[in-house]
Amino acid sequence: MQHKNKGVQKVNKTLMIGITAATATAMFGVAGPANAFTFGTNGISFDTDQQINFNLVSSNGAFQSTLKIFEVLEGGALQEQAVLYEEVRASDDGSKNGYRATVGNAIQMVNDTFTFLATKVYTLGLVSTYKGNSAGTVYTTSTLNYTGLQRAVFGSTGGQEGIALPGASSLVAGNPFNGPVAIAFEDIKWAGADGDFNDFVVSAEAVPEPLTMGGLALGAAGLAAARRARKRRTTEA
Repeated sequence: MQHKNKGVQKVNKTLMIGITAATATAMFGVAGPANAFTFGTNGISFDTDQQINFNLVSSNGAFQSTLKIFEVLEGGALQEQAVLYEEVRASDDGSKNGYRATVGNAIQMVNDTFTFLATKVYTLGLVSTYKGNSAGTVYTTSTLNYTGLQRAVFGSTGGQEGIALPGASSLVAGNPFNGPVAIAFEDIKWAGADGDFNDFVVSAEAVPEPLTMGGLALGAAGLAAARRARKRRTTEA
């Protein structure tokens, strides 16, 4: 009788291990290696196709701007891929609140999601006008800007209006797989800008991959194995 109790305990332990493993597999799928990526002032690139969600945080200043995604081709040529946000006028209510513009008022959301294709190199570009005249374009990739100036920071929503953002030179990359990453622009392309990096701000976050059918299949297999083990050990006991 004592041996039978030990056998039952062993069966229960085996069953619980099997269920735990199967449940974990079914919930989380098969863990794979982390994607290699670049996401900062050196460019935007992923080693697999990756969908990114964008959200507008704020827009300030007198420029009327449009945020676009460009592919960086060989030789540095740019090819427009998508428009994310477009200002239909410079601000919600003239110069009030620092020329603030918001979605649904001065800003139109065109796309809030974009799929970056594997191994291609991209950049975000803020295309601006002032009173109907071109004010130039600034890019998240510094080498694409006038004399290589940094015109975007990653991981910050910028600084106080008209005051250079401290530590901007160290805010050069972010990890969109760890939650939303703020991307903030200085919209003046020329040297001598105030460098407050609060003129146009968005956040970007990677869209997680859905559960794989392979993970669910492995979960079912784990449960089946646990049942077989319980039946076999119960018979032996």
